[in-house]
Order: sequence, then structure tokens, then C-alpha cells
Amino acid sequence: MSRPEASDLTVIIPTWNQAKLLDGCLTSLQEQTCVPGILVVDNGSTDETGEVLARFPLVHCRRLPENQGFARAVNAGLRTVTTPYVALLNNDTEAHPQWSQQGLLGFSNHPDYSFFASRIVQYFDRRYLDSAGDCYLPSGLPCKRGSGQLQEGFDLSCEVLGASAGAAFYRRALFREVGLLDEDFYMYLEDVEFSLRARMLGHRCRYLPQAIVYHMEAASDPARAGTPGARRWEAGYGNHPEEPPRIYYSATRVFWITRNRWNLMILYQPGANTLHLILGWLKSACFHLFKAGFFGAFLRGLWAGLCSTPQSRRKRQGWMQRCKLTIRERRQLFRLC
Repeated sequence: MSRPEASDLTVIIPTWNQAKLLDGCLTSLQEQTCVPGILVVDNGSTDETGEVLARFPLVHCRRLPENQGFARAVNAGLRTVTTPYVALLNNDTEAHPQWSQQGLLGFSNHPDYSFFASRIVQYFDRRYLDSAGDCYLPSGLPCKRGSGQLQEGFDLSCEVLGASAGAAFYRRALFREVGLLDEDFYMYLEDVEFSLRARMLGHRCRYLPQAIVYHMEAASDPARAGTPGARRWEAGYGNHPEEPPRIYYSATRVFWITRNRWNLMILYQPGANTLHLILGWLKSACFHLFKAGFFGAFLRGLWAGLCSTPQSRRKRQGWMQRCKLTIRERRQLFRLC
């Protein structure tokens, strides 16, 4: 097998009204030791995004007429690219200079794996991880592997359940077999759903600790515009700010995560995990009621999930007919953390 080259990889970056974030992200990609092709999918931005793109003449852009959500933007990019390898990258990231090179090495060094998770590091305090791959627990809770932990404990490459679409590498052939991102998810957890769907069809995901990306949690969330964290990102502050990294919540974010988490449960959880699931939802309800807030958004998301249950059940029947894993192998996936 010949070693992949930079021209074999296209990085897809969805964006919407985050010109300053996009500028930093594109600058980091232009400084790669192995500069890939870059495709920005603009979800109908009305800010200075066009001016930013004009400063990067080698960057291709596909403009959508309006904001259609993360999943549809990614899918529009996937329908456009022709390279054998694809990477997805959030606009609120800064890629380490060797990020794309390490991703290409992953394809050649691990031919039995179809997609790869990056080492995603907290942008403002780079001692700590944002994620080292995705997990999906028997309680129905999707979570980031290693989130909030010192990154030195995650230096070894290993198999993980899935990859965060905020910074991940894929063989393009995987999308032809498994399908594109589920556009019903709109935004949040569509990458977890895709990972589970790919795993059910026998594909594997590997964590690449040398493929490093620095990420500010939810900086591209529209509700976060103007907050101190977003302003610090735009000003380009250093690694150790006076405030520690923290998980960001908004009503929009809580609604979509809750709604899509319910759909994930209907799609992929086995009946044997029912007790774990009940306890998981009770814990989440208490968390939003007494600690995180946004209990109303949580309830609205839960109701939206309940309303979409018939559609999710039909999808489950479809993938069950194609699933290549035994019940035991499916249960083991929920313990890949």
C-alpha cells in the first residue's frame, strides 16, 4: 500500500457567522507540515466570513443559502470531495502543525481501521484533554474519553468506540458503505450516531495521540457570542488563563443534546440496559434541575425525542438488518472507554 500524500486528504470545515474563529483555524492549516486540501462549507454566513476566505485563495468554499445545521453542512462537503481521505474539523480549533501528517500516517499504519480520533486538547489550558475519542455508556450518556483529565495519561494509540467530528479522519469509502451523517440530528451527537452505525457494520476506530488539535469548548455556539470565553479566543490569549476550563451550557445546546441523546438510545441501546438507562435519565434530570440549569430546555429536548421515537424505531429496524455484530459484541462497544 502506497503512503498517502497531502493531496489525498481534504479537510472539511463547516462554519456559520464565526469569521474570527475561522481565520485562526485556516491559519493553522496553512502552517501544516503536510498541507491538505481545504473545503469550507459556509452555512449562509452574514458576517465577515467572505472576507476571511478571500485571504486564503487556496481554500475552496461551498456556500449554502441558509444555516442548515452541522450535519447537512458536513454532508454537503462530503458530496463535493473526491479525495480518498477526509478529515472533519470544527472552526473553533487550532491544528498542531503535524496534525494532518499524523492523520495520513494513521491511514497507512493501521489499514484495518476506517476512521481515527484526534487528541483534542483544551485550548485555554493545554495541560488538559477535551477528548481522546468518544464513548457511549450503558446509561445512554455519550461522553468524551479523557475529558478534563491531564493529557499525559493518553499518550498511547488504542481502539476507541468513535471519533469526535470536531477533529477526525475518515476513509471516504466508509461514507459510501455506512451513509452520511444523520441530518435529523441537526447538530450535536451526529458524530456519535455515525460512529455507532459504522461500528455496527464492522468498522473500527483508532485514537491517534500524535494528531493534536486545540479546541475551545462550544466557541462556535451562536448563544456564546460575546461571552468572555469567546472574546478571549478571538483575542488569541495564551495557554493558562485565570479561569479554568469548564463545560459550556446554553438552552439551545441542552435541547439538542437531550433530544438527540434520546434518539441514540432508541437507535442503539439493547433492552438489557433498561435499568442503566432509567437511572441515567434521572441523574440527568437532577443535574439540570439543581446544578447546570436549563431544566426547561432539558424537558423540551426530552419531549422532542419522545415525538421522534417512531422515526428512530424505523431506522433501528433498518440497521439491525445490516448489523454484523453479535449482541455480546454490541454490549462490549459501550465499555470502550
